[in-house]
Amino acid sequence: MKRFSTIAFVPLLVCCALAISFIADTRTEAKEEQVPFPEVPRVTKEELKELLGKPGTVILDCRPNEQFVESPQRIPGAVHEDPLKIPEWAPKYPKDARIVVY
Repeated sequence: MKRFSTIAFVPLLVCCALAISFIADTRTEAKEEQVPFPEVPRVTKEELKELLGKPGTVILDCRPNEQFVESPQRIPGAVHEDPLKIPEWAPKYPKDARIVVY
């Protein structure tokens, strides 16, 4: 009887481990799917601090005008551009510049 319960317990344990692994993978995929445009490179705030004031770096604040005007938060050196008028302002920035948009 002891051998039977061991034989029955092992597959049950394996199934539980697989189920937990599946759930963890599903949660990871769900988090990745929530990031808009995951193919666009991102920078951390620490990396952004290092870029501030460097030649060849343009930091664009593309919040809607209402949010920009109402918010006291600004990144030093950032340029505000209207997100609804990209075709108007995009050509004025060098194509070889490192452009950070927020």
